[in-house]
Amino acid sequence: MTPGDPAGVAHLYVHLPFCAARCGYCAFVVEVGREDARDAYLGAVRAEIRRADYLRGPLESVYLGGGTPTLMGAGRLRALLDDIRPRCAPGAEVTVEANPETVDAALVAALADAGATRVSLGAQSTRDHLLAALDRRCGPDQVRRAVDAVREDGRLRLSLDLMLGVPGQDGGDLAADLEWVLAARPEHVSWYELEFKEGSAIARGGAVAPDEDHAADLYEQAIAGLEGAGYRWYELANFALPGGECRHSLAYWHARDYVGVGVGAVSTVGARRWRNAPGLDRYIAALEAGEDPPRTVEQRDADVRRRERWMLGTRLDEPLDMAWAGPVDHPDALERLAGRGLLQRHAGTVRLTRRGRLLQNAVVQEILDFA
Repeated sequence: MTPGDPAGVAHLYVHLPFCAARCGYCAFVVEVGREDARDAYLGAVRAEIRRADYLRGPLESVYLGGGTPTLMGAGRLRALLDDIRPRCAPGAEVTVEANPETVDAALVAALADAGATRVSLGAQSTRDHLLAALDRRCGPDQVRRAVDAVREDGRLRLSLDLMLGVPGQDGGDLAADLEWVLAARPEHVSWYELEFKEGSAIARGGAVAPDEDHAADLYEQAIAGLEGAGYRWYELANFALPGGECRHSLAYWHARDYVGVGVGAVSTVGARRWRNAPGLDRYIAALEAGEDPPRTVEQRDADVRRRERWMLGTRLDEPLDMAWAGPVDHPDALERLAGRGLLQRHAGTVRLTRRGRLLQNAVVQEILDFA
């Protein structure tokens, strides 16, 4: 399929925004205290999926994100996956995000029975003071019990999300989390640096982010520990055992078309990108009236798409095909960066070195214009 061909969209994201509380670092589109709207929201999401012309092709990956998707409850998730499953290609990856306090053996069994293949567990840390700094509702014991529930069922692949650069975090904290992760042996690990996003409680509260050198040390500590245990550092913040890479996320990094449904969800198909507006009630009302949800649409010109391919592609550990990505804005910078040991060029491809990957943002800033 050619990029942008409606029949070629093979990746679906579904946003399920309900949360029991907003974590201190969160600036996402979430809804707290609106559990009474879950049935109406489920109906609206199912209606938007039916209206999505771009989902005519078989789906290779589905990702239920949030929010806390598992707060929808097993019955609603089963109904949603029952709608989606006939659209999936054989062997499709179907991921459900979960917060540890919502996960037990019954929920895991229900997800596996409904066709999920993977659960992404938002652990963030096993350290009490770091969970408190992040305003997480779960404690270390709940995180461990959730992992045990997934492992004991045995049918779902496990991904663990963790954070580094949390106020108060030191190398000993990261070592303790790393030891626990390696004991759990998930197929996939995402280890993100905490962002002090505008609008989040942690940013408004005046918490001080660790200095860049300390955050970099923690990052390299996590990379070394995971690689030493057999994980592939395949994307800047993501690690996988052989075959455990997240296929849905790889679609984003390979700049493939995808459709997002639900309040606040983003879709990118060919030159068009559209974002459903926030506002739960407006979203539900539009779909109940048989209309598309309120959204904004932008056209991405060739230069925007070219720069996005470079920004995304250089996050991966694989060579980037320059014929596919397109020219950079500053070709001379490629030679300079190669001379400084930050990238390698070979047979029409570019690949960041290990040091270059640690400095990916600076590399991209040198080769592209962002005016």
